[in-house]
Amino acid sequence: MSGEALFDEGIKALQAGRAVDARARFQGSIDAGMDTAQLWMGFALACVMQGDLVAAETGVDAVLSREGRNLRALIIKGDLLAGRNDEQNAAAHYTLALRVASLLPSVPPGIAKDLSRIQNHLEQLNARFRQHLFEQLAAAGYQRASAPSRFNDALDLMMGAKTRDEEAERFPQMPHVFYLPHLPYRTFYPKEYLPWMEALEDATDTIERELTDLLAKSRDQFTPYVHSGLDRAPADDGDLLDSESWTSAYLWNDGKPEPSVMTACPKTVKLMESLPLTHIKGFSPSVLFSKLNAGARIAPHTGMINARLICHLPLVVPPSCGLRVGEDEREVVRGEAWAFDDSINHEAWNRSDSERIILLFDVWRPELNEDERLLISTLLEAVRQYRTSA
Repeated sequence: MSGEALFDEGIKALQAGRAVDARARFQGSIDAGMDTAQLWMGFALACVMQGDLVAAETGVDAVLSREGRNLRALIIKGDLLAGRNDEQNAAAHYTLALRVASLLPSVPPGIAKDLSRIQNHLEQLNARFRQHLFEQLAAAGYQRASAPSRFNDALDLMMGAKTRDEEAERFPQMPHVFYLPHLPYRTFYPKEYLPWMEALEDATDTIERELTDLLAKSRDQFTPYVHSGLDRAPADDGDLLDSESWTSAYLWNDGKPEPSVMTACPKTVKLMESLPLTHIKGFSPSVLFSKLNAGARIAPHTGMINARLICHLPLVVPPSCGLRVGEDEREVVRGEAWAFDDSINHEAWNRSDSERIILLFDVWRPELNEDERLLISTLLEAVRQYRTSA
């Protein structure tokens, strides 16, 4: 019997509720070389009916690898993830399923109840998430009546109680985790607001000497760039993610000291400890030597929050290296530091035939007072705690 014929028999068996028979027919069709999303969906449904959830997930994953927006597969995958308490990934699949359904002219038969169910599930998850955040904020002393108004507005935006105003800029601030409204729009930050920048630039030779010693001892300290806290590497940077073309040697990685690199760079560490680094448990500070190989490019992307600035001190700089932030573009020059708002779309490139190395770190925006820094740190630490425990 051909694969197509076995598939047809499997559908009939599935409709009749004969799960064992249906699975056998679908498996026979797979063995015969048939490989379609519809076949794998039938196989997954038969496995669900049998209670074999491991095999069902194999089938659903096969569907989604062929049709990433298959509505039924997204719902089943979400259910399987929720069944083993992986609520974060379950919510991601449910949310995508609802988005897909909203774009359809009509909902397929039998799906409406599932959509209502997962909508209720998401609302319950969101309620638990909000409760967790407010409990953590309250423990840190947060009271709405006395809190900074722009932090309250940020919370309202995060919880969906408010929507952002229309943006005038071509490249607005678009952080993908937390947006603090009512901050000045600045791509590259004026140095007069950052009084420590001069001392940083004056230390260029010292920092480069420590970098040179580090490289002489071991170039293995440089590993492919991956940021594992709440941040994420740009999704559209293609081959650069986990690539030897863009590598880093961390002094602090997501707030955790890296002793081997710090020991090799004591004067750099001392200088960094004097700066207003963003201390957020499990996320920051991140202080690193960032190496971009000859001919490499970091594709346009945005960062996690707009309450910080990313700082670069260029150390090893061949010609034809640059950075664009929003509509502003600058050439990289050794010893000339800058700070920029990485929540604005930005990209970097090295068009030379040798490597470029900078010191990179993140600091609080100078407009924020201590209360705002504490509340933002508490909020983001609570988000991370919820995500890692969910």
